Amino acid sequence: MAKSPTSDVAAHLLAASFNRREQNTCDPLVDTPMQVNLEQLRPYQLNPRRALNPQHQAIKASIRQRGLDQPPNITRRPGEEHFIIRNGGNTRLAILNELWQETGDERFHRFLCLFRPWTARGEILALTGHLAENDLRSGLTYIERSQAVEQARQLYEQEYGQPLNQRELAERLSEDGYPVDQPTISRMGDTLTYLLPAIPEALYSGLGRPQIRKLLSLRKAAQRTWQRHVPDAEADFSALFQQSLARCDAETKQFSVPRVRDELLGDLAQQLTLDYGELALDIGESEIRREVLGQLLEPEFPLPLAERGPPSELFTAPLDQAKPPTAEQLRTRIAELARSLVDQPTEVRPQPEHLGFLCFCSNEHELPPPQKALIALLLSLTGQSPNNRLGPLLCGTAHSEPELDDPAFAQLIRLIKLARQLPHSGESQ
Repeated sequence: MAKSPTSDVAAHLLAASFNRREQNTCDPLVDTPMQVNLEQLRPYQLNPRRALNPQHQAIKASIRQRGLDQPPNITRRPGEEHFIIRNGGNTRLAILNELWQETGDERFHRFLCLFRPWTARGEILALTGHLAENDLRSGLTYIERSQAVEQARQLYEQEYGQPLNQRELAERLSEDGYPVDQPTISRMGDTLTYLLPAIPEALYSGLGRPQIRKLLSLRKAAQRTWQRHVPDAEADFSALFQQSLARCDAETKQFSVPRVRDELLGDLAQQLTLDYGELALDIGESEIRREVLGQLLEPEFPLPLAERGPPSELFTAPLDQAKPPTAEQLRTRIAELARSLVDQPTEVRPQPEHLGFLCFCSNEHELPPPQKALIALLLSLTGQSPNNRLGPLLCGTAHSEPELDDPAFAQLIRLIKLARQLPHSGESQ
């Protein structure tokens, strides 16, 4: 797997924890309740959670009202001055610091914790404990899990003194209370290697497993196509994929896998001098094969415990086929999109035929130039400007197919997308 961005921190802790063996002489040797204050306690440095806990404000409101109902478990590395959170509780510690600063209330400053002695395997048990606890309370993002599993690999290799393959890493994690399968570890490693350098914003804002799986499947399909045409230029494909992907980086709500696919196909078509439509068909078929195999072979994460019950009918029941949207559903969605594009005083009225909407504007002369141009385009598409051929060309009419076929339309969209990149290309004006 790829090297974690926090590997320097991990290396420092590893060197300390595996070289020191003496327990602090004043620390209890068994689990013991202990009063500590905020100055004595530090968060766990390898805490898997990087972003703010989505439940932070709700937890803070509860602690402010009720106090600390569930004090965190704490421990202390040999020879160190401060205690640390042992297995989940870093959010609560941060909130206690906030409330102490805001209120000065002593109950947020000094509190009872359960001290658990440090052991020879304290570092890896702390990390797997934080992983399990965070997933149980409020799930980590996929990239946070991936980076934590990479940190765990480093800890295990330090502990055992030799590299671990993915199967061995999965076994170690499961033995220490964090069950994860080898295909998931492989996908996490690919995420760190191929996706994180290009789309950090999307990943850290919560891009999920389904989208990540599609991106990795798309990459593998595109790589296979590239290798058939230029088998000796793997580095060039890696750079091309990174560039295509990086142009699409955005927060999860705005991130679009179809846009990534379009960017990548366009770049491949340009580099390989191949037809966009043929590439789309070739890569699409490969993606489908990988997706079906992935669904059959890769269990969900984390692995569920086996349960007794009637035999599964997974492989005997027919697969449901998704029904295409009806004309009414399409028109409703088209009208919604048109409505989202325009501002007052423009009005979009639903219609039961053709595109599903008509545009009206009582004071078009008051609109700014971009809105005027947009209204003119919408009027052309709906046929409200009969002398303009854009509507029949792009969308057809109520009685005829679009004059521009699908491959040509895809090339037109690609042309527009490339043209929109010119202002950001760095060319001097």
